[in-house]
Amino acid sequence: MKQNDIISIIQDNDISEYYSLKNLGFEGYAFPYQEALKIVQTCKLLAIPILGGDVYSMNNSTIENSDDNWYYNRTPDESYYDYVQNSCNKSESYIKTIKNHFCNRPLFSFALENEI
Repeated sequence: MKQNDIISIIQDNDISEYYSLKNLGFEGYAFPYQEALKIVQTCKLLAIPILGGDVYSMNNSTIENSDDNWYYNRTPDESYYDYVQNSCNKSESYIKTIKNHFCNRPLFSFALENEI
């Protein structure tokens, strides 16, 4: 998915809090817990698979890489619909798990499928 597509998701879905990752040398954005869950639900509704993502932490207004991440690999016999649902469900589950076990304020970035 192109960078401007995530911007469309942000603008079209009342995503009000997000942070640029340019200071860390990455194109893209990281989202706090509630906003990250909105991204997952939007991807599910728009049938956009989530390949995975990275976890960052916000410490005194500085974003730091936490070295945590998740990914989802499509299985050979998985329908596209199941691929979308399973990848989004795994993302949601991972985000909820990290939220419950992360000591600093977690932020989440997403790698989305390029071709729809």
